[in-house]
Amino acid sequence: MSDPRNGDAPVGEGGGDRRAEAPEGAAERRSAPGSPPLPSAEEMGPGRPPDAAPAPGPAVEAAADGEADGAPPEVRRDDDTLVLSGRLTSDTAGAVWRRTLKMADGARRIDLSGLEGLDTSGAALVLAAARVAGDGVSLDGASRPVAAVLDRSRQAEGKPAAPPPPARKLGPIRMLGAWGVGRVEAAGDAAAFLGESSATLVNAARRPKGLRVADILRHLDEVGTRAFPLIALLGVLIGVILAFQSAIPMRQYGADIFVPRLVGISLLRELGPLLAAVILAGRTGSAFAAELGTMTVNEEISALRIMGIDPMVMLVLPRLIAATLAMPVLALLMDITGLIGMALVMIGTGFPLSVVINQVRIGVTLGDLTGGLAKAAIFGLVIAGIGCRAGLSAGSGPRAVGDAATAAVVGGIIALVLLDGLFAVLFYRLGW
Repeated sequence: MSDPRNGDAPVGEGGGDRRAEAPEGAAERRSAPGSPPLPSAEEMGPGRPPDAAPAPGPAVEAAADGEADGAPPEVRRDDDTLVLSGRLTSDTAGAVWRRTLKMADGARRIDLSGLEGLDTSGAALVLAAARVAGDGVSLDGASRPVAAVLDRSRQAEGKPAAPPPPARKLGPIRMLGAWGVGRVEAAGDAAAFLGESSATLVNAARRPKGLRVADILRHLDEVGTRAFPLIALLGVLIGVILAFQSAIPMRQYGADIFVPRLVGISLLRELGPLLAAVILAGRTGSAFAAELGTMTVNEEISALRIMGIDPMVMLVLPRLIAATLAMPVLALLMDITGLIGMALVMIGTGFPLSVVINQVRIGVTLGDLTGGLAKAAIFGLVIAGIGCRAGLSAGSGPRAVGDAATAAVVGGIIALVLLDGLFAVLFYRLGW
């Protein structure tokens, strides 16, 4: 704090200009310690005169144009004609909205020849004025850009298009024809998928280095390893059921000893591959359809095709190979566990284990086993193909994945029954 008795001015009060006490420019230009002294203002001279102010550039001109655009347009009434001129935009329409609608009452003609600019807000004002004027009013003199904006605004204000009438119900004969056409188209799609799958398998056999081994192993785990507990449980139960149901009628003839032969032949030739295939269709075929159906709905399949990746090679081929390889193992597991269940029943009814084993060895041949395993491999290939096709042909919408899974299970079971019937006729003709 300064002391007023010493002649110092208090803090905050004017005590004169301190810069006037020092030489001009000396207080502000004190040199730093160790640096040469700076020249004074007199030594530096008057310096360069200031340049002239720059000319206004494009930004200034654009701002001036913007201020001009904000001026309200001219609206006047000549007899039965409403005249609009200037720029009728969202910046200027609000200032003349009420006055324009008031002057439009009773007008027979709206003159737009003086309009220099028009946007959707201005077009809404022009159309509102036309409605106030009445049905007989005419819009004249509009330039081509102004007329284009008016047409678009008029279309936007129009009523939405009425929904199309519901399709007329077809008669019985036409419905039958439509169903037949749909089945023919589905058969064509199935044939195309079969041909493409066959070509992919042949190319993979010729160039096995292109196979995605990691994907094949992953699908083998999903198709085979994770299904072992279910297959084993059902196999034991099927063996127990067959043994009990066969022992009841054969006991009437004293032929209980032949029950192991009957159950062994039934399991190895028919029931083992068929039941394992039904489980594969319900468990794995539906999973394949759901996975690929989800990718189809999400347009991931289309994205792969756009990137130049064949979905048949990347997605379908590993699943086909995995199902074909895993299905004989599942059928063999079903056969073994079924024989175990049958043996438990026979031991429980008083037959020793050695007798049961001898009866199975006498009644069952190696051809029965190999024929059943060959059928199982074909069943697995067909089920995987049906599941993949159902997924790739899924539609769009929330029900598409569920419909694809349902189609895979139903189609797989129907195909199994048909193929099993064909194999039965073939084995009979071959005497196998």
